[in-house]
Amino acid sequence: MLMEPDEYTPQERALTDKAKELIEQHELDWGNGECFIQRYAGRSELYMTLEAPNHATVSVTVPAETDEKGLRRAMADRLLDFDPDEEFDEYWSREFAARNGFTPSGFLSGLQEDKAYFGLRSEALLHPDQSNAGQGNETIAEIRWTEEDLRRWLKDHDWPDNNENMDAMRDMISARELRDRSIEEGWEIIDAMVDDGRLARKDEGEEAETSETYDPANPADPLSIADPSASAAATR
Repeated sequence: MLMEPDEYTPQERALTDKAKELIEQHELDWGNGECFIQRYAGRSELYMTLEAPNHATVSVTVPAETDEKGLRRAMADRLLDFDPDEEFDEYWSREFAARNGFTPSGFLSGLQEDKAYFGLRSEALLHPDQSNAGQGNETIAEIRWTEEDLRRWLKDHDWPDNNENMDAMRDMISARELRDRSIEEGWEIIDAMVDDGRLARKDEGEEAETSETYDPANPADPLSIADPSASAAATR
């Protein structure tokens, strides 16, 4: 049963407020987003509809006692599970095309763009400490795996890139596992690229030692110059 906001318990209200905050922060409402509490058979759940710019949507349901970490995980996992091909098969028809003015390729392209959008938002939800754009944490590099990469793998390994093999590849290649393993490999690549000889520590070297002892306001300091004219004479 759908509950009115004034009927929410403090726990339900806190969870709903956090969900709305995350939806706004990660731009997951483009006109069709939803967020509300529903109760059924003695259970209380938060229901959300998350939306991408081209209006693809995913639904997320979590128990009302879910904490923020669990909420972020549920949202991120659902975003990552979005499948453009399944969406296309579910919605596409001549009537749908006529009603919305879509071509098959245009509709599928929009769904694929939304999948990429959901993927980025999924990462930001899972790693909030690494998603402060414009605050010294700009993206250095970004890798996107697409279905064309799966086709290329098949061709490179002398397999036909037909529908049967593509369906098998989709079943075998878990998007979540591919993402996680790509991140792991990325750390190893960074380790291999870093040259320790080009790095410096703040607490090492003459400059750091001088900063601890030099007092420019103390005339007795051996590094202090009390008389600028004397300095000028000394350098002639």
